[in-house]
Amino acid sequence: MRYLKILADDLTGAADSAARCRRFGLPATIFLDIPELPLPPGALAFTSDSRHLAAEAAAKETRNTAASLPDLDGLWYKKIDSTLRGNIGSEVDALLDLVDAPAAVVCPAFPAQGRVLRGGILSAPNLEPGTVHLPSLLREQSRHAVAALSLEQVRGGGLAADMKGIVARRDCGSAEGRIVIAVDALTDSDLDRVVRAQQESVPEALLCGSAGLVGALARRAGVEEGFPSLPAERVGPAGRSVLAVVGSGSDVAHRQIAFLIGSGRDNPHRGVSQLIVAPETEATATAALDPDQPIWLLQQPRPQPGAVLEGSEARRRAEHLGRVSSAALARRPVDLLLLVGGDTAMPILKSLGVARLSVEEELLPGMPLCSAVIDGRRMLVVLKPGHFGEEETLVELVDRVVGGG
Repeated sequence: MRYLKILADDLTGAADSAARCRRFGLPATIFLDIPELPLPPGALAFTSDSRHLAAEAAAKETRNTAASLPDLDGLWYKKIDSTLRGNIGSEVDALLDLVDAPAAVVCPAFPAQGRVLRGGILSAPNLEPGTVHLPSLLREQSRHAVAALSLEQVRGGGLAADMKGIVARRDCGSAEGRIVIAVDALTDSDLDRVVRAQQESVPEALLCGSAGLVGALARRAGVEEGFPSLPAERVGPAGRSVLAVVGSGSDVAHRQIAFLIGSGRDNPHRGVSQLIVAPETEATATAALDPDQPIWLLQQPRPQPGAVLEGSEARRRAEHLGRVSSAALARRPVDLLLLVGGDTAMPILKSLGVARLSVEEELLPGMPLCSAVIDGRRMLVVLKPGHFGEEETLVELVDRVVGGG
């Protein structure tokens, strides 16, 4: 096996998985479009860009994207959101059917970001306790039978036998005879156990999870499958100019914005010129950004209580923010492009003609530093999911790349 093929439903999902792979020694590349051969070895992360679609359309886009990729000898991984947003069941079904696997092993835990699963119940920062039960969600969204493996089974020493037994007992008289298995995990060691059991007992099953599970897979694959080891290296100092674009409406992202702005008041190296981009904001408004400030920050307004943060309207707003961001870049080329939110990142990078990003290192769990060539000039790009991190995360990301003075 030369390739680990990761299919996510948005760009930052592809990026956080590629970042984990890079952390554990695999070369990693993120693709915005269907690539042409030859491709670099290691982790290849793709997006169906389907998070905002209805279930049936998302499944179709997942299937079409996967079917359009070059025929590579490698292992598939279905990336799902660590808080179970999106069309988890329908997209897992689509890839499961395409690769003709007998089962899917689903574990969204990402302990490094505080996302864990016990008794099938997801716990995550800013998520009301007990509101998401993975087996129930899968039964609602998937057309296949659903089984569950508890934390006690994960840690009990018989996980491989339990997985094998579930797959062996699946209803082969049904339409496809496939089964979806939800698995608990609280720690990275639990994720290692899940991957080891799947590889030993049902290697033909499709692994599905967040960046946490793919990290465990990358650790194992790097050792056992002969991926070339590639130590993380700093790509060299960047300059000082930054364009930060925050399209996420999450409370986490807005707390991070406030902390970034506050830190710049006492530190000129983090000085921020801010533009709030409403639906009526014209691209010409970027003329108001202060050229003497090292960080230009574009953001959407804080959503009103009860506002829908995903879907077609959110997508339209993100694309508008992308157009304004492109106008800002035309006014001032920057050394670092910091993009928060998958719907934000995709239109901006596509408008710049970026087809792929090379992952240089994982700066923070699930947040990669990437490089791209734009108009013949190398630019550094950081991709961050909107709901990842603590309030100081944006400051920490900027400081790690361009320095904080």
